[in-house]
Amino acid sequence: MRNDHRYLLAIGLLTTGLTVGWLFATIAYAELGYGTYRLRVPLFGNLPLIGLLNSVSVLAGGISGPVAWQAVRRWGARPTLILGCLAHGSALLTLALSPHSEDLTPLTAWTVVGGIALSGPASVLFNLAGPPLMMQLSGTSSPDRLFARSAALSLIIGGIANLVAGSLATAWRVALFESDAIAPYRLNAALSAAIVALAGLPLVGLRLTAQPLPTPATSIRREISDLWRTLIKAIIFAPGPLLISLGAALFIPYLGLFFRQRFTATDAAIGLLFALISLATGLATLAGPRIAARIGRMQGVVLTQALAIPCLIALAFAPVLPIAALIAMLRSALMNMATPLFEAHALSQTPPEHHPTVIGLIRAAASVGYIAGPTISAELQSIAGFTPILLIAALCYTIAVIVNATLFIWHAPSPQHNPTP
Repeated sequence: MRNDHRYLLAIGLLTTGLTVGWLFATIAYAELGYGTYRLRVPLFGNLPLIGLLNSVSVLAGGISGPVAWQAVRRWGARPTLILGCLAHGSALLTLALSPHSEDLTPLTAWTVVGGIALSGPASVLFNLAGPPLMMQLSGTSSPDRLFARSAALSLIIGGIANLVAGSLATAWRVALFESDAIAPYRLNAALSAAIVALAGLPLVGLRLTAQPLPTPATSIRREISDLWRTLIKAIIFAPGPLLISLGAALFIPYLGLFFRQRFTATDAAIGLLFALISLATGLATLAGPRIAARIGRMQGVVLTQALAIPCLIALAFAPVLPIAALIAMLRSALMNMATPLFEAHALSQTPPEHHPTVIGLIRAAASVGYIAGPTISAELQSIAGFTPILLIAALCYTIAVIVNATLFIWHAPSPQHNPTP
């Protein structure tokens, strides 16, 4: 099997496991009573546990970022990606074993928070190692194709996995646990942990003819200096993802709960809905390279993101589930179809040895909103519902589009490096 096919197989297995395991996580938290259970957090007081669980993985990922960056540089992509699979599996097992709020103590609550948090460093390892590895696997050809194929595969497999997750939850409920609201979600998470562990196997057989990330013997001071210079040059790629994350973090973790509470959608309906959203986004992503060839990478990014904003506003006022589903599909496809192009553009402007740093900066910026956004959203939901949350997110998206257009189209800087293939 070719190297790029092995990588895509690993991504497919990982996506399947993570999607099946986490699809109903927020609904499971609500069923477990975590929406009303409040945990005392030093300096911040008592916070709803459901918000913390939707935020803690991003916070843990941010804290572990420098360690993960060094791991990728020192160990290479393959070992760190396999380690990420194991960490993801541990987080899913935590979800499968999470107790009801009536059985929680502060100690067990923090244990649950710590276990769920492992998915954050796991995601950081994939974020830092995956794109540089794809740049290497692309060889002398353009990276746009492999980036788009990887993103499209994740979305399409994720869509199928969403459908499977919804059907599995319904089957568990009917066949075994009709009176237990939580058991189907636990079984989904436990099965997913095994699938995620298997995702590392194709990477074991990945044959690399050269080290993708050279690690010369340099002093710590020199490494810090190189890192700082790279961050200064790459900072232009951070504002857009940062602003988008501030809006997305308010509603993305609760999208399933939104469909459940506003339209009383069943598990099977939610699974089907998320499947359609992922499939639509995946198919749209395959069109990204064509858009880039016609109007330019960043022009395509700005155009598609701008077209997604009216969809988000319409979603806030959707009257019935079918209309909301169509709007959600269109919004996701437009907002995400050009994301691989944005990352490929950023990496093509920097030398290979700095790819982990640049992609880490972009992915970190895209995660900042999730540190506090889900907790803030949980509080806003209890006061005003979902409509103002979606409108605030639309405002953040609008500012992000304006910033991206300003930086990359209207006042685009000259490239500072020759594009790497």
